[in-house]
Amino acid sequence: MSEKKDAPPTILMIELDDETRPILKLNLNNWGYRVISALQEEDAIALARGTRDRPDLILLNQVDLPMDEVLNMGRRICQGSELSSSTPIVVMAEHYGEDMEGKNVKVGESEYVTYLEDGEQLMNLLHRLCPV
Repeated sequence: MSEKKDAPPTILMIELDDETRPILKLNLNNWGYRVISALQEEDAIALARGTRDRPDLILLNQVDLPMDEVLNMGRRICQGSELSSSTPIVVMAEHYGEDMEGKNVKVGESEYVTYLEDGEQLMNLLHRLCPV
């Protein structure tokens, strides 16, 4: 978790898409979060291990990977960087059925799937899991 009590919560964002990454980071900053960006799992673990950059939440974009693989990546990042098992993992789903739009799906004790295209839905989920 972030070390300073008055510091904004930190989100570790794993986003491969070069066009999405800066927009998402800007939105997260505007919503009151400090953002650490990584392109892949190994980088995310190294960044999260730093005492100054301990994330309060892990945010992953699904990007052409099976959902189970993305969730397992989030779990490996938590374990590899010695984060608490209660650290929320949020996966932004690339494909989301119409019946699921507007809903967040809890898939584990602290693991959630949300819809990438709905910024307000993502913001509300992040604020609930990691208040600013």
